[in-house]
Amino acid sequence: MQSSDLANLIFRNGHIYTLNPKRPWAEAVAVQGKAIVYVGSDYGVTKWIGHSTQVIDLKGRMLMPGFIDGHNHFVAGAFAKRGVNLLGAKNKADALARIREYVQAHPEKNLYLGFNWTFQMFGRTDGKRQDLDSVCQDKPIFLFSEDSHNGWFNTKTMEIAGINQHTPDPIPGSSYFRRDADGMPTGISIEDATMQLAMALGVIGGKAALQETMEQIFPLLAKNGITAYHDMGIFAPHLSDGYLGFELLQEWERAGKLPCRVVGVYGERDAANDPASRLQLLKDWNWKYRSELVKVTGLKIWADGTYLSHTGVQLELYADQPNTCGESDWTTETLVKWIEPAHLAGFDVHIHTDGDGAVRRCLDAFEIVAKKHGNLGRRSALHHTYIIHPDDLPRFKSIGVGVNATAAWFVNYKGDYEEALRIFGREKTEREYAIQRRLMSLGVNLTFGSDIPGTDVEELAPLYQMQAAYEGHLPGDTSTLQPPPDRLFTLEELLRAYTINGAYQMHLEDKIGSLEVGKLADLIVLEKNLFDVPKDQLCNVKVLLTMMNGRVTHEQQRLN
Repeated sequence: MQSSDLANLIFRNGHIYTLNPKRPWAEAVAVQGKAIVYVGSDYGVTKWIGHSTQVIDLKGRMLMPGFIDGHNHFVAGAFAKRGVNLLGAKNKADALARIREYVQAHPEKNLYLGFNWTFQMFGRTDGKRQDLDSVCQDKPIFLFSEDSHNGWFNTKTMEIAGINQHTPDPIPGSSYFRRDADGMPTGISIEDATMQLAMALGVIGGKAALQETMEQIFPLLAKNGITAYHDMGIFAPHLSDGYLGFELLQEWERAGKLPCRVVGVYGERDAANDPASRLQLLKDWNWKYRSELVKVTGLKIWADGTYLSHTGVQLELYADQPNTCGESDWTTETLVKWIEPAHLAGFDVHIHTDGDGAVRRCLDAFEIVAKKHGNLGRRSALHHTYIIHPDDLPRFKSIGVGVNATAAWFVNYKGDYEEALRIFGREKTEREYAIQRRLMSLGVNLTFGSDIPGTDVEELAPLYQMQAAYEGHLPGDTSTLQPPPDRLFTLEELLRAYTINGAYQMHLEDKIGSLEVGKLADLIVLEKNLFDVPKDQLCNVKVLLTMMNGRVTHEQQRLN
């Protein structure tokens, strides 16, 4: 073997979990440039060693493919995680006390932000702008809910944004301002109305804001072993102008700063828009943003809202609000008008679906298109799928639709499962809530993503997310309310969902997601073998080294 054919880097003497079903475990891996050239035994790797080869003795540590996050907003996500944190506030009075303390401690600020309020925190009174006016009247206060879909704001925010009783709702019934009897907004915004206020206040959007977010978030990706992710929407400052985020990603790529691969989407929330013109924008993005590490390959649709705000579309009326089952203009017929041309043009379609009604509408639409044209090789998926009717589970596989979920949401995340019991009733909750594991057994491609800003920045770590769905509750949570054991995942299932399944969703399974000869060197070294670690210690295992494209992007400590 000539010296030019030898490896420049070798890992040996380790527990190497390949995610290749033909050879799940190995002892050594050799890397030449960006690619893996050997996976096998310690003895066999010796032929790849030359004078300039760096050999790393893993000393029994675990090496595996880099984690792939199947749904996130890492470019724009942290915009909703600034200011006063209301996590754990017992009630409205407790929340207001925290907000007042924050305002008093920061008299220099012209805008007060916060996050992590919940509807259950308000009790029966709901959040009011007057509540926040009592804290501060002359400066805007704007607070994102725990999932960042909804806002709580004061009167000054309305004045700055030009919002009053005559302001139309962005999408009546699904994206709107809650209003008093005279039509004046009460102080709560739902879905797109929240984005409208945030953009009016300058909370999101613009190159400087996105740059700040990336500088905060992206070092954490490599630190936590993430080597690729699927970006499901960049706001900059409007969703249709999200290209600015992709330009920033490519700037980082050209500068050698980008620590991961990014596959993105064009996002659409309004069903009234013209599919042809929007798909032309997607085609433009697909052509313009096509580099080695950054691509735009899909359409993202928000088919409903969330069950927490009763905007998730259900098959039946909400138990606690029996006058609605959630509203959305994304009917089956409308979805077909978007999915069909997108599939024919070569694009995947990823759809936000919270309720079982939205899930069924989308499956119906995909089925109509598939019966007419076949699957066309698309990797389309439904995302979140909090609530799925069991009758629809087999349809995912037969139609060829994947699923993405957030592992931490399988448990009682910030009291959400308790809320589901109240909102849906016990019978429906136990029948339909967080049953995605059953899809895996049916052969459906299931991926995971932490979905910032739906979760907190501190929760983006795949090992944190996995521990929740492995153990039955959030790390450190002592709650006894846990999902049934059959809804929890095995470690093998979790690792597959966070690696090769994510690669498949992104059309990258021939390049990444498993350790095989010819694939790119996207890999991580862990301080311990995850299969030897107790369930409640999974998230404490450190990522010692992260490599993407054959380049080290994070090194916790020298391994030799």
